[in-house]
Amino acid sequence: MPPVRSAASPSQETQPLPQLPLSDGVSSRLIKTQALTFHILEAGATPAHDRPLIVLLHGFPEIAYSWRRVLPRLAAAGFYAVAPDQRGFGRTTGWDSHDYHDVDLMSFSMTNLVRDVIVLVHALSYRSVQCVVGHDCGAMSASMCALSRPDFFRSVVLMSHPFNGSPTLPFNTADRESDDSRNAPRETAPDIHTALAERGRKHYQWYYSTPEANRDMSSLPRDHMHRFLRGYFHLKSASWSRNDPVPLKSWTAEELIKMPGYYIMSLDCTMPETVDRDMIDEPTQGTSSYSWLPDEELAVYVDEYVRTGFQGGLNWYRVRTAPEDRFMRDCDIFAGKKIECPCAFISGKQDWGIYQVPGALEKMTRGEVCSAFRILRLLDGVGHWVPQEAPDAVVQTILDLAEELR
Repeated sequence: MPPVRSAASPSQETQPLPQLPLSDGVSSRLIKTQALTFHILEAGATPAHDRPLIVLLHGFPEIAYSWRRVLPRLAAAGFYAVAPDQRGFGRTTGWDSHDYHDVDLMSFSMTNLVRDVIVLVHALSYRSVQCVVGHDCGAMSASMCALSRPDFFRSVVLMSHPFNGSPTLPFNTADRESDDSRNAPRETAPDIHTALAERGRKHYQWYYSTPEANRDMSSLPRDHMHRFLRGYFHLKSASWSRNDPVPLKSWTAEELIKMPGYYIMSLDCTMPETVDRDMIDEPTQGTSSYSWLPDEELAVYVDEYVRTGFQGGLNWYRVRTAPEDRFMRDCDIFAGKKIECPCAFISGKQDWGIYQVPGALEKMTRGEVCSAFRILRLLDGVGHWVPQEAPDAVVQTILDLAEELR
């Protein structure tokens, strides 16, 4: 078995990296800032910096390359579009690449991810963003961008991961005679992991937060990495016929186990084993996803993750799942605040990600967590990877939301 690659690989890279296969009008470059050296893909840049800026934030296990079809379309519509490899991913370097037990997870906090975007925007000679767009875990950083700086991020488009609201803090504790308010428990979701384990299952986010997750995925030889990522992208897309999502009623084991294995895994399986189990009986063996992810494009992801491993991206999950929210407490300053800038949500109807946090989408559309929610689009025949499966619809949603700001 080859040695496990850790997140240290990007900062230790000494050999020139191969050029990415990009369409005309899309280019790749490095932007050095005080904290990070960002790798970005961009389209529509002008010497005068006079086009409105759109920032595109990818999810996991993705990189800036996931926006390859969106970038030129936005440029053709008159925008300057930028997609960075986010902290911990791809060719961006300078982030804490220590091994699992030694990394400073506070460097992956949500407010630090917002800072990354603001620093990059200033480096690009802009002082505001027309629209920040986020997919999957990139939707979490885009949400926090919009929540914290509506003056800077003028609108937001989220995909696959609805915004569930700002933090909730212990309330009305000051006059409790028998309680020490300093030790008052924070309001948290019920611990359902024991209940899942009793059913032989586990939640993928908590698996991704274990030391084993990176070893399980990063130790794969290149041909196995290709098979794993082909299956992972395929199973979460509309190309897999067994994706038929339904809203979940509650955050309980009984409801969560309705989701596929790539969300609620078998207790004894790694993620590659989980993917293999479902791909064994897949009659197309993933070929039906070749139309939006041909092998030459999948090879970009394979090469990047063979080179870097997954730990940088997995650190995002560790921040979210840490006991007592200890790496999320920097967000407490936004407790009770809504996203104030115009907001849209677009996803595929075959995307289970819409429902993995029960009730979150409804909070957005009812205005409970967004004061200016404008557009909801759920696309038939599209799964989790909406920027790749339906780039035209993504671009149209961004353009429609941008019209409100003209």
